[in-house]
Amino acid sequence: MKENLLKSFVDAMQESADIVRQEDPDYLVAPMMGSVPLVDVMAVVSNDFDPSRVVYMPASSRIDDVSRVIRKWYSNFLNAVVGDVLDAPPKIMGIDEVVSGNSVLRCFKPIDLATESYRKDARQNFLEDLCKDPQTAGAVLRKLDMATNNEYFERLRKIKSRIEESFYLGNPIESRNDRKFLGETMKTYLENILNYKTIGVEDSKKKGDRNLTYEMAKKEGRVFPVNVETILTMDKPSYCSAQFRRLANPRGKPNYVLFSPEVDSFEVSGDYVRFLADLARYVGKSASQVAPVNMSAILDSSKYLG
Repeated sequence: MKENLLKSFVDAMQESADIVRQEDPDYLVAPMMGSVPLVDVMAVVSNDFDPSRVVYMPASSRIDDVSRVIRKWYSNFLNAVVGDVLDAPPKIMGIDEVVSGNSVLRCFKPIDLATESYRKDARQNFLEDLCKDPQTAGAVLRKLDMATNNEYFERLRKIKSRIEESFYLGNPIESRNDRKFLGETMKTYLENILNYKTIGVEDSKKKGDRNLTYEMAKKEGRVFPVNVETILTMDKPSYCSAQFRRLANPRGKPNYVLFSPEVDSFEVSGDYVRFLADLARYVGKSASQVAPVNMSAILDSSKYLG
């Protein structure tokens, strides 16, 4: 392996690990399969990288109906990890390999759809809680006040008093105005949370010639770009230990769609073990102490398929 390519890749993976440390997400989403070895490599090259925060999402273009799979997976994931959106919702980000940018965009659209659906449900649940007993309404108003850093303290306190005094029973116009204010305030709050961003490990092959939508996402701050001369793990199936279950009847031409989204086995190739060992030696670690990480977490990815 050429040392300049190895150095570039190690540096990129260290930079990626540094971004994770700086951004400090609660969850790091690794789209499978391409990001699986990226996580393994970060665990080798960085002493500060914590692989326990990684969750693995099936996202290969060779998965049957992959956009639907991603949207359903991410929706179930949000339902499992978010809890009360007004009570410190988790920070979620991803990491993905980039040549044209299409793999990142393949994840963004269904993730955004799942997130927006989750926000709408959360907003509706909030408004329904306001229509319950005064104690429940007061509790959610206090949470909204804290979540918005007391920006609307006086207005929210006034609304709380009106609910407790049954003021709205004889004042439908004020009821409608206050309800509109609460709905819009909650909508704005929700728009600022659960925003999925990703580290984009950018292979130099298409520098200056990437998908324009991907480049726009970078300008909007949704992508943390990390440049690398060559992504050494890309397009090497033997470098990904996780194996999707194969379809009984492949689809597309020429049999491009091969997999269902369930991981059902692992195959750690000799080539991959040697690759990780080379990385370990390069960064001054014992080659005997490195191996693929998070195999149980990879298997657990299926629990979000529903």
